[in-house]
Amino acid sequence: MGSLPMAAIQPQQVVLSLLTVGVLSLLSFAVYRLTFHPLAKYPGPVLAKLTSFYKVYHAYIGDMHLDVERCHKKYGPFVRYGPDNLLVNTVEGFHDIYGTGKKIKKGPSYVMHGPGNLIGVRDKKYFARLKRIFSQGFSDSALRDHEPKVRKQIDIFCNRMEDEQALEKGSSGWTLAKNMSKWCNYLTTDVVNMVVFSTSWDLLTSPKNRGVSESLATAVRMVGITHQTRWLYQFKLGPVLFPHLIGSILGLRKHTLSILGESKKAREENPDIKDVFAQFINAEDPATGTVLSADTVRLNSGTLIIAGSDTTSSSLAGTFFYLARDPEAYAKVVNEVRSTFPTPASIRAGAELNSCVYLRGAINEALRMSPVVIQPLWREVESPGASIGGQFIPAGMVVGSGIYSLHHDPVVFPDPYRYDIERWVVGTPEEMKTRQHHFAPFSVGPRQCLAKNFAMMEMLLTMANVVTRMDFKLPEGDAAKVGGGGKGQGWAREREGEFQMKSWFTSHVNGPMITFKKRQLE
Repeated sequence: MGSLPMAAIQPQQVVLSLLTVGVLSLLSFAVYRLTFHPLAKYPGPVLAKLTSFYKVYHAYIGDMHLDVERCHKKYGPFVRYGPDNLLVNTVEGFHDIYGTGKKIKKGPSYVMHGPGNLIGVRDKKYFARLKRIFSQGFSDSALRDHEPKVRKQIDIFCNRMEDEQALEKGSSGWTLAKNMSKWCNYLTTDVVNMVVFSTSWDLLTSPKNRGVSESLATAVRMVGITHQTRWLYQFKLGPVLFPHLIGSILGLRKHTLSILGESKKAREENPDIKDVFAQFINAEDPATGTVLSADTVRLNSGTLIIAGSDTTSSSLAGTFFYLARDPEAYAKVVNEVRSTFPTPASIRAGAELNSCVYLRGAINEALRMSPVVIQPLWREVESPGASIGGQFIPAGMVVGSGIYSLHHDPVVFPDPYRYDIERWVVGTPEEMKTRQHHFAPFSVGPRQCLAKNFAMMEMLLTMANVVTRMDFKLPEGDAAKVGGGGKGQGWAREREGEFQMKSWFTSHVNGPMITFKKRQLE
């Protein structure tokens, strides 16, 4: 029997055949992922099991931290959150993933950051080399060198907060309300630029470059989306799917190149400048004696700006949010700091500042309730597999934990949505140890934040200076509600006393609105 002549094959038949093959392929693919995949036994949203678009969607709208918590409440401590992704919500599993001793490395999507970027490096030996060099810029001795620059910017910040030209009429010395997410971002961006590059965009004193704050937020948002699946980066689909985000990222690149140029010019005029950038250029790897290439230093410059500004500013804004809503906690912090430091000039980093347990507790509790790195940080299991939280996970699978969920464990933190600074002051040694073990705002293990001590120093110095120089409170009316939850804001966003965040890799916040009154110091 001969084959059919080509003329006898109708176009409709070809289309129907192709559609049939396509549908059968998709069905086979779905059956495999739902039934035979290595993670098939773990519960989770059906759509998440089938496609990474589930994660991409929640990263885009900024509610991933809430959706992760919802999934754990519905499905338990192990949740399949992508075709190859497993969420783990036990403290043992968290430390297995991010600690030491396991055959686990950074997830595949981190390649988007470039081969020499400290955040994106997946090779453990190369990362260890970079870490030995970069950590020199945030050593204890380096922090002492950086402190005067930090204090200078904090002084400018406080001057802006108590600006007498912004007094509200009939307010008895209280200023007009200020949006603290914006002002804290201006502060931390100016701080990181001065500390790293010895130059600044002067966001605290001039509106000229304040658009960079929006560019920073957009860049972080794009990172958070792209981290959910490697193919967004591999096939360069980001500009296609999210064109409205690309302009701001290009703007950030322009600003970064500008500040690098200014820094280079300042170095030519004064070769003895001491800053983090100079330390990176001149530092040697203690183990090998090698130095960083100029390209590697430049590649990490934008990362330093984002990491040093976006995260710390959200933490400070959160601290203002919670203290302004908790008169008892506010009074304890104010009394402690003012009795320790009679004048702003006496405030220095060190033993006295570290002795302010209520101040540190206020910051820690804000970090617990509103952590700044809020999306799961994905890690890939290496061959031959690894035991995570008591479960054997095969090689090639991608695992992670949601820090927001871990920080709201009601067993460890009773009434977890209530701001309570006493959690970090009062408790038995065993209780305090357990809380610290569940508390990881800077992550843990070899990939934890290199500049966590610098960030904490900056936050302690800022809040100590603010409460020494002035009083602060919520404004009257609807402005007092900015930053908090409420009806109509979406699932799990109804809590008025919780600082609302969008999970754009790091947390994106708005508010609170705060009004200040200058104290009369002798």
